[in-house]
Amino acid sequence: MVLLKTKNNGAARNQNNGAVQNQNNGAIQNQNKEQVMKTLYLKNLPPGTSSRTAIVTMIIIIFMLTSSAVYAQEKIVNVATLDDYSPYCFSKSDKKSSGESIPPGSDSANLQGYSWDILRESFHAEGYTIKLSVYPWKRAVYDTEAGIEDVVFPMIKSQEREVNFYFSRESVDQVNFLVYVPLDSTIEWNGIESLDGLTIGQVRGWNLGSQWSKNSKIKKDDMTKIIQGFKMLDMGRISGFAGYEINFDYALKNEKWNTKYKKLPSFDASIEYVAGVKTNPRVPDILNAFDLGKRKIVENKTFDRISQKWGVGNVVSKEQ
Repeated sequence: MVLLKTKNNGAARNQNNGAVQNQNNGAIQNQNKEQVMKTLYLKNLPPGTSSRTAIVTMIIIIFMLTSSAVYAQEKIVNVATLDDYSPYCFSKSDKKSSGESIPPGSDSANLQGYSWDILRESFHAEGYTIKLSVYPWKRAVYDTEAGIEDVVFPMIKSQEREVNFYFSRESVDQVNFLVYVPLDSTIEWNGIESLDGLTIGQVRGWNLGSQWSKNSKIKKDDMTKIIQGFKMLDMGRISGFAGYEINFDYALKNEKWNTKYKKLPSFDASIEYVAGVKTNPRVPDILNAFDLGKRKIVENKTFDRISQKWGVGNVVSKEQ
């Protein structure tokens, strides 16, 4: 907006400078910006300005101030996740969402799953609107680490990740790590060392715990999708397929393959959290809001309803 000059520019500036500073310190902070701007505007109107023009322009100013004040008061969290991680986070359609706005009381048009429901209800319980972006996992982590997104979930905590990320105290889910093998497999389980020398599939980017990452005697073959790994198992390309029990069981159930394989005993387990990069000053408050919201939904039984909906055991674990 261009301020119109008046014949009394110098006098007006001298008279108004002190008054405006005092009004800004008190009246503006008390949400009286509209009245202050109205006064300043009317004082600086040039001679001959019509009353209609003055009123229209003043209404525009008030609208802009009111809109910006409301936006400033709204609590927003930018969240990144993946959509091929059923039943925790997976897509409703082929559409990828970026910056989808999800205010309290609403749901995503594109994402569903147990962990998503836990995160959404927890932030909504604290009055947050979620701006959701769904990417491949590596992109979700990268954008969060770069500060483009506030938080990423669901993320397993590790020493390497704790260098750059803060983690929530409350969890979004828990996973058991194990290996699926053909029904006629001759592997005799005696701990993870039973897999030494064998080629075992794993989903690219998934964390399978310290025992798995430290074992260099297992030949690890990366897969991009869960079903791809089981097809490789069927073809004999791999001796086993390592991953997360609930995710694998859900995928096999959907394909009606849940009786085709057997599970070796779990070799590790972990809890997944919400995480944000340490260089983002908003992250501590955001993670605290999630923790408070998670406790609220546990208390009001929303958590139980979500667990029943997805057939997932009630995991209320938090960081000790």
